[in-house]
Amino acid sequence: MFSKYANFFLVVMISALLAVALFVSGLQLWLVFTIVSLFTFILTMGYPFYIIYKSRSLKLIDRYLANHRSKPIFSYAYALAHGTDKEIIDSLNRVVKSYPHAEVQDVYNANLLVFRKNWRSLIEMSKSMTTTIYRDYYAGIGYTMSGNKEKSSESLSKVRTPWMVHSLKAMIALKQGQQDSFQKELMLATKQAVGMQRYVVYHMLNRMAKEAFSTKEV
Repeated sequence: MFSKYANFFLVVMISALLAVALFVSGLQLWLVFTIVSLFTFILTMGYPFYIIYKSRSLKLIDRYLANHRSKPIFSYAYALAHGTDKEIIDSLNRVVKSYPHAEVQDVYNANLLVFRKNWRSLIEMSKSMTTTIYRDYYAGIGYTMSGNKEKSSESLSKVRTPWMVHSLKAMIALKQGQQDSFQKELMLATKQAVGMQRYVVYHMLNRMAKEAFSTKEV
């Protein structure tokens, strides 16, 4: 909480100093106001947008999530890196309750089934997903969790999004005990993703590796 107030204070101070510098330089008041307003907007809105959607720094994203984890989606991502399975499941339940949008419902309900180790329901749910780009990806995860190599490979062949391809390959390698292949695909999946997606992919795969992809339902 302190960090958020500190950041706000820093933005105010920098904006004030910029305003003074521009005014002293002889610019008209309306132009000073316009420049400072634009600068403040970039700091307060553009920078968070960059972190969430474009950043490749896991540490930078982690710091941002730590300061904003009161929001359900950020809480889930942060829990992947620092929380228990129960905290992850609780945060996923909050996301599902808070955001009615179809894509959010598809992705986070599917993730909920992944962490509950309920591969049967995951496979079944993937068939009715409204966002088609996730269907084969989550079906592949379900089949991989169940140990069905043929079906997981079939699903993988239909996935087109690069980070999803390598993420699913990493899970398949993990299930088959191929640690070197898993590490390679983990690196490629992380490389292909940006922003919070990069953070989620990295920490989800590492968490799965720690649990050796258990299929015991909880």
